[in-house]
Amino acid sequence: MKTQCVVALSLFGAVASLALVATQAPAQDKGFKEAITGAWLITAVYDEYQNGEKKDNWGGPVQGQITFGRTGRFTQIIVGPPVASMKTPDPRKPDAPVVAYYGSYTVDEAGKKVIGKIEGASYSPRANTETTWTVQGSGDKLTLIGNPRQDQNGTFSPKLEVKRP
Repeated sequence: MKTQCVVALSLFGAVASLALVATQAPAQDKGFKEAITGAWLITAVYDEYQNGEKKDNWGGPVQGQITFGRTGRFTQIIVGPPVASMKTPDPRKPDAPVVAYYGSYTVDEAGKKVIGKIEGASYSPRANTETTWTVQGSGDKLTLIGNPRQDQNGTFSPKLEVKRP
């Protein structure tokens, strides 16, 4: 009887060890899409121009979030500091700079890129366009580098620094 218990416990231990190894292996081989899926808090936003100049075009610290859902949907919202001249009694009109959009996304695993198809945006010319973020970093802190765009100062790439909540 004692021998049967020892054999049974040994067998149970071996099976438990195999199960543990099998469940940990996929976590170590996490793909790019799985690694970016979920909510990310925006900790900094700046624009980097072609000449290397980095500029804060927000007038101070920003808050926001970008979320990549498991179903291939994303949302992004960035809110800058309040601006007195933008204040109105209408709660539907922002009193701070806002960039918000949503849509669907796919990933380029090899290039570590996220390709977003913007369906709606706070800046209407962005609606029905495509955007690409190149992702740098890993773990709980990333930098998302947007595709180049133009403003009154020249061509720049927006950079979003994000962290897990």
